[in-house]
Amino acid sequence: MQSEVIALLFPASSSPAEGTTPLVTALLRDAEGLMELRHLRPDQALLRKARLAGRLNCGTPIVDPLTREVIGYEIDPIALPAA
Repeated sequence: MQSEVIALLFPASSSPAEGTTPLVTALLRDAEGLMELRHLRPDQALLRKARLAGRLNCGTPIVDPLTREVIGYEIDPIALPAA
């Protein structure tokens, strides 16, 4: 069985070098339930298989209640074009 694409995380908005496609971080789950992070070049097939696509560090901040320090970000989904 092929790995299931749980989520794709895109890098924060920046203009990549001309002619290059930025890598995305993919969270994959294999047939045995093991999770793996991989850096992949996105294509239409990968985008269609993903349950969730979001952009890194662009969602709602997660704030530590004691220190008030930002410790992470929620993932705001990216609307993908219909194929």
